[in-house]
Amino acid sequence: MVREKEGDDLGRHLDEQTVTGSAESLLAFENAPLGLAVILPLGRIAMANRAARRLLGYELNELVGKFVYDVVVREHEQRSWAERVESGETATAEHRLRLRCKDGGEVPARGSSLLVLDSHGCVRYVIARAVPDPPR
Repeated sequence: MVREKEGDDLGRHLDEQTVTGSAESLLAFENAPLGLAVILPLGRIAMANRAARRLLGYELNELVGKFVYDVVVREHEQRSWAERVESGETATAEHRLRLRCKDGGEVPARGSSLLVLDSHGCVRYVIARAVPDPPR
């Protein structure tokens, strides 16, 4: 039998673990050496880590809310964003693409993405990864 005080302590402990785990996850995302972005199902960028922002020359507040094809050069993408999300293909293989920087220049890169689904199988968000292609 759990007394109310013990239940309160357990709940507080679980809340602290959740906060700690979330903070650690956010730090890992922000400090990852690979460019990472979280993209909403309709194609808007929700988050981008430091490496992605550095690669593209944006501050976070400038990048959040942009449509994915404001950054990914469209001619390299065979499918529309909606087709990507609706495909059910949880992960894409790494492929070459070009990214459009804030200054209008383009960066050749390699990218891939992963669909993150909710408990009902609906797309919650897409995690995209991009790294610059090494100079040839």
